[in-house]
Amino acid sequence: MNFKHLEKPFPIYDEDYASVAILINSKKEILYIKRSDNLPTHKGDIAFPGGKKEESDSDIVTTALREVQEELFLNPSTIRPFGVLDPVDTVEYKFKVFPIVCESFDKPTKINKDEVQDFYLLDISDLDNLNNWEFRGNYDNDWIFKFDDQILWGATAHMTRNLLNLNLG
Repeated sequence: MNFKHLEKPFPIYDEDYASVAILINSKKEILYIKRSDNLPTHKGDIAFPGGKKEESDSDIVTTALREVQEELFLNPSTIRPFGVLDPVDTVEYKFKVFPIVCESFDKPTKINKDEVQDFYLLDISDLDNLNNWEFRGNYDNDWIFKFDDQILWGATAHMTRNLLNLNLG
């Protein structure tokens, strides 16, 4: 697993892609969303805020920050992107998803209900405790994390575990 510190200009990726924002606050919590049941894909899944590249997006960081603003109404000025993990391929789409690691200085006070049902702040210490993870075994890397009657699984769980395997200091 690679972690690259971000410096401007941010990386540009010419093919179709998606970006997600891994928002970490000063309380050492990571923000997750529960996707709306109205969306065409990943209905009701626990995920990071994010989505597909749009024409107006200049780079992978711009995509992630635009999505955070659309889904959680957080001003991009309250977010400091500082790194990117290796992109992840998802089963449903044939393009890469770039996890952008960010420091977040604000938390949502409202959500875009067309895209998000709810949001959760999970303690990194809970996520980092291997006893809190269960290997389901449907495929390689099929780890799940249960909380509040929710299940963190799939690409989001994979990205979370990749992040937790790093020593970011």
